[in-house]
Amino acid sequence: MDAGHLVGVATAALFAATFGSMLGLGGGVFLVPLLTLFLDVDPRIAVGASAICVVTNSVVGSTVHLQSGFTNIRLSMLLQITTATGAIIGAIIALRVNANAINVVLGLVLLYSAASMLRQRRVAPAAPAADLPDPFGLRTSYVDPAMKQTVEYLPRQVNAGLGVSGVAGVLSGMLGIGGGAIQVPLMNLLMKVPVKAAAGTSSFMVGMTAVATAAVFYADGQIDPQVVVPAMIGIFLGSQLGSQITRRVQTQRLVLIFVVVIAYLGLSMLLKAFDISLVG
Repeated sequence: MDAGHLVGVATAALFAATFGSMLGLGGGVFLVPLLTLFLDVDPRIAVGASAICVVTNSVVGSTVHLQSGFTNIRLSMLLQITTATGAIIGAIIALRVNANAINVVLGLVLLYSAASMLRQRRVAPAAPAADLPDPFGLRTSYVDPAMKQTVEYLPRQVNAGLGVSGVAGVLSGMLGIGGGAIQVPLMNLLMKVPVKAAAGTSSFMVGMTAVATAAVFYADGQIDPQVVVPAMIGIFLGSQLGSQITRRVQTQRLVLIFVVVIAYLGLSMLLKAFDISLVG
C-alpha cells in the first residue's frame, strides 16, 4: 500500500470518527462504506479494521460525552447484555457469507437509520412523566449547552429495547459498525431517549460491542495492519473533534447531518453490490 493510500485511509477515518462521535455511531458505520467505496478495500478487511477503530473512537469520544452528562451508564450496561451476545454471532456470520451480502445488508441498515431519524424530526419528544414506574432506575437528566436548559427523560419499553439491541449486536458483528446505526434510532424512537443522550449512551456502548467483533476477525486473520494503523490515527483525532462539536450543535441540525450522510452512503453501498457506483 503506497503513501497516498495510507493518507486516504487516515482521512476517511478522520471523517468517519468526527461524524460517528457526533452521532454516537462509533465511526464504523461511515468507515466501512468509505473504505470499500472510495479505497477499494475488501469488505471483510474493512469490517475488521472498523471494529478495532470503533473501540478507539468509543474510548476517546465517550469520555467527552460522559463529562457532558449525555451518557446514561445504567441504560448502556443493561442493553449491552444482548448487544454483545449478538455481536459475536454476527461476526461469525460475516466470515461465512459473500462479501457482496455485507454490502447489501449495510446499505439497507444505513437507509433504515436515515429514514427513522428523518421521521423523528417530525415527532415531539416524550415528556419524562414523573408518575411512570422506573424499575431499572434509568430516569436521569443532562444539561444541553446548545439549548442552555436541563433535559430530563425516562427510557421507555425497556424489554423491547433489549430485543432490538440483540439485533443491533448481530448487525454490528456482521458489519463492524458498533451497532450505533441501530442503537441511536432505537433509543430515540422506541425508548424516547433524547438524541444527544442516545448518541452519548451509544458511543459508550459501541466500543464494548466492537471488542467482541474484533476478536473474531483477528482469530480468522482478517485484520490488516496497513489499514488499521492509519485508520486508528484518523479515528483518534476525529473522535475528539466530533464529541466537542456535539456540545455546540442543536439537535435538529445533528439529525439532519445524520440523515443526509447516512442516506448517501447507504445508497452507494447498495449500488456497489450490484456493480453500479455513485463515485465512478
